Amino acid sequence: MAQLLPEREREFYDAQYRQFLELPDADLVCNRGTLAAGLTDPTNPGYERRVVYQAALEYLLSEPLTGRTALDYGCGTGDWGLMLAGEGAAATLLDLSPVAIRLGLRRAAAGGVADRVRGVARDASDLSCFGDGEFDLIFGSFALHHTLKYPRARDELLRVLKPGGRLVLVETYGNNPLLNAARVMRRWVSREPVEQGEGIILNDSDLEALRPLVGELDVYPVNLLAMGKRLFRGRFSRRWVRGAVRGLEWMDERLLAGWPALRRYCGEAVIVGRKAG
Repeated sequence: MAQLLPEREREFYDAQYRQFLELPDADLVCNRGTLAAGLTDPTNPGYERRVVYQAALEYLLSEPLTGRTALDYGCGTGDWGLMLAGEGAAATLLDLSPVAIRLGLRRAAAGGVADRVRGVARDASDLSCFGDGEFDLIFGSFALHHTLKYPRARDELLRVLKPGGRLVLVETYGNNPLLNAARVMRRWVSREPVEQGEGIILNDSDLEALRPLVGELDVYPVNLLAMGKRLFRGRFSRRWVRGAVRGLEWMDERLLAGWPALRRYCGEAVIVGRKAG
């Protein structure tokens, strides 16, 4: 997986995002309301990750955003950066894919926040287009595990965060060997392209390497038994599937409350940091 070149990954995601350019402007609008609504819509791709995304949304909105500079790191379709812009932040969309940036800027115009959004297509290992401490807030949605394989990406991420600035990451959490084996099996069964870049799963060792660079770092793991939701991907519109997943989430609440040490074996996490300064 370490041999995956940025060019191959860029081409793969360019093709993935290009399809969204065919949508009408009305379908491209994204703000706090549409983002939150998507987390309750079983037909929305974000529904599967609604627990971790809802937690991330609460952390992002826990401090004022008006006038803050924010970086949507590995922005993809740009949902989170556009939401931050809608809340008053000056948002920068960053992605390896130029098509993703083109899509994000079109969505910003459709949503009326183009004056607060800019886009940069860039390899995360070289953010020299940004100054030291340029951003008050950096948010990444399942992005850091993509960039860790590229030299200097982690250092560049922290360089552009302002001292005292917030880092909020939503990530896979890879301390559970059984879950990791299931992930490998799923990729093999589904014939997932290597260009998708999912071979690295963030774990405690990665976070320990990040911790001294940030100064303050807290991890909030979610979904242990509820990672069984992956078995139902694409079928959440069925009532019995939603009921089964809610049952697993209900069991997680009680299990993790009784045995907090099990949290490190959850499959997803919100990682919240504040850079020393």
